[in-house]
Amino acid sequence: MIRLHSLACSVVAAVPLFVLAACGSDSANSNITGSGAGNVVVQLTDAPFSTDSVKSVNVFVVRVDARTTAADSAAADQNVDNASAGGWQTIATPNAAIDLLTLQHGAVETFDKTTIAAGTYDGLRLIIDPTQSSVTLKNGQVLTSSSSPSVTFPSAAHSGIKVNLAQPLVVTAGGTTTLLVDFDVNNSFVMRGNSINQNGLLFKPVVNATITSGASVLATLDLVNATDASLNLLQNGTVLANGSNLGFGTSSSCTNVPAASSGLTITEGSSTTALTGFSPTLAAGTSYTVVAFPGATAGSVQFATLSNTFTPASGQTGLRVFNATNSATGFDVFVTPLNAVLGTATTTNVAAGASSSFVSVPAGTSEIRLTSTGSTSVLLDLQSQTFTAGKNMTLVIAPAAAGSSALRAFLVPGC
Repeated sequence: MIRLHSLACSVVAAVPLFVLAACGSDSANSNITGSGAGNVVVQLTDAPFSTDSVKSVNVFVVRVDARTTAADSAAADQNVDNASAGGWQTIATPNAAIDLLTLQHGAVETFDKTTIAAGTYDGLRLIIDPTQSSVTLKNGQVLTSSSSPSVTFPSAAHSGIKVNLAQPLVVTAGGTTTLLVDFDVNNSFVMRGNSINQNGLLFKPVVNATITSGASVLATLDLVNATDASLNLLQNGTVLANGSNLGFGTSSSCTNVPAASSGLTITEGSSTTALTGFSPTLAAGTSYTVVAFPGATAGSVQFATLSNTFTPASGQTGLRVFNATNSATGFDVFVTPLNAVLGTATTTNVAAGASSSFVSVPAGTSEIRLTSTGSTSVLLDLQSQTFTAGKNMTLVIAPAAAGSSALRAFLVPGC
């Protein structure tokens, strides 16, 4: 973690790439308490980026602004070159390009604190400069707003990006509030056409923020749905990126959360009531896969929080098996070349509701087959599956769909 401090002012907000350092107040805003000033600390982080061909993502952050009234995307992109218009006040001025990919898996960058009027702030925006931002591919190709192919930004000039606040930023007189801003790179850059190096990228920013304690450190996780219900992943009541209406076999985006107090809940369908049994214990700097799977009684849901800590052998992929069924017998899993004989099981006797340890398997194309423990009679053949070197994967074995007797299974990449 890089920390920058200033004796003159103090503001902390967490966003995958910025350093904030500016002081200001807006006494005209109704949510200003008028009883002194407090400190805000901005920290930046980034959800993991899954595109293997990208080396760096450099976004040039001019400044970060806050205001007491909420702001939609249109309001955030107005008067971007006038920090005081529209009730905004600047809480940080990093004025620098930051590689978001260096701020993944719990890494944060802390910026100078800024002193602002005590009160409740419901609007937050980032001002970026597309002309000084770029994406560098692993083949050395640099994509900018003017290259061919390019990164298509909302505008050529400065752009204001709305930050989705999980809860209002409350600044108390004499206190320090830490705001963690998470720039979701994986969902902010959309590939155009069939390849990045031929067609470029479209920038559609997804930026979230949450309040953390000054001492909090991040963990990373995603939610995997092995039930037939629609699930939602929320933090402090706000649905996280790609965490809405998750169907069977799908997962949310990987998200950074405070390890000590994540504020995470899971709901089903349109219900706003949190499902019981989900209270994960997270370690700072660790990534997790949370699997939701059917409980012992009809319609119930239970959860397993699985650590993704494993380094596969060089040139291979880490594979783990989770049994999300209620089967009385365990399962053996075979990972082989296509159409090969079963041979020795890759993992054995994975019991209901349990996970195997990670093992290293060859990268490339393999066939995955499933049998009951000790049997060579194939229950399920996933046929051709692709494993990427250096990555970790979880194979989730799920019960049959309603009206069927056939087991189901799917692979999930680790955060």
